[in-house]
Amino acid sequence: MSLDPITFEVIRNALVAATDEMVLTLRRSAYSTNIKTRSDFSCAFFDAELRAVAQGFTQPVHLGSMVEQVPHAVRAYGIENLGPGDVIITNDPYPSGVHLNDVSLISPVFVEEVLLGFVANLAHHVDVGGGAPASIGAFREVFQEGVIIPPVKVVEAGRIVDDVFSLILAQIRSKHETAGDFRAQIAANATGARRLEALVARHSHPTIMAAMQELLDYTERRTRAEIAALPHGVFEAEGSVDTDGYTDEPVRLRARVEITADGVVFDLTGSDPQRRAPVNSTYAQTFSACAYALKCLVDPDLPVNDGFYRLVHLDAPRGSVTNCTWPSPVVG
Repeated sequence: MSLDPITFEVIRNALVAATDEMVLTLRRSAYSTNIKTRSDFSCAFFDAELRAVAQGFTQPVHLGSMVEQVPHAVRAYGIENLGPGDVIITNDPYPSGVHLNDVSLISPVFVEEVLLGFVANLAHHVDVGGGAPASIGAFREVFQEGVIIPPVKVVEAGRIVDDVFSLILAQIRSKHETAGDFRAQIAANATGARRLEALVARHSHPTIMAAMQELLDYTERRTRAEIAALPHGVFEAEGSVDTDGYTDEPVRLRARVEITADGVVFDLTGSDPQRRAPVNSTYAQTFSACAYALKCLVDPDLPVNDGFYRLVHLDAPRGSVTNCTWPSPVVG
């Protein structure tokens, strides 16, 4: 199906507006200063193939984190196990998450019993249990950092699963604020789902599907044009974090960035092995930082979706501080 430019622009902006309205809902409904005031959260919409279609940002470092975490979480739980009104929750750093304070809620969006995609939001919670208030401390392994939530259903058919909700809150110091923030995240996803359902009702399901595919291809074309305007070649740098919190040994970081017509490759080979200290980064965290660095160099109007991420490539060796493995601490 071919779309005229006006219809395409209307739908393109409506998809982004849906995620922006999720942002407003979450910020206004949240209890904690982390979300309401610091805006340490982001929202997104993924299509049925789990490709990022639209993202509403308030925290840039979440740029690529959700792109890694959401598809892994949904596939781990099983798309076939999700129905209308369901929400899954996770904060597990392995294999694709961030740190435990960043909790994601993911909801399928169905239109006339057909899966349109998924709305999701990721928010930094004030406390998730563990060995220190706010769950941030000089820990040696991830188990000390707080409650680890694999992808589980926290809402089923529109109703909170009380057993799961109570089990999570039992691990957390700030029960009142956290319970309110979780409900705000649930409300944000419900808002996004309603807006997408209304968009399909107005333009038809085939038109929206065609517009989403064209949006991803359009973004890739524009990203390629932006990269073509950057200086091509190989650029290298290295630096260090002063200490890891336990020893005085600096944490060495090394980056080799290659810009070509086919995209940007970030090679972090040569960075230090992971530490038994909370200075490690998961693959998703590192990918997000690299994607953010590239986004800062291109047109601010460029949409951020799978079409952009197709041209961002990361080589971060497993077991290093830039791609740590279980059960390394990651809170820092």
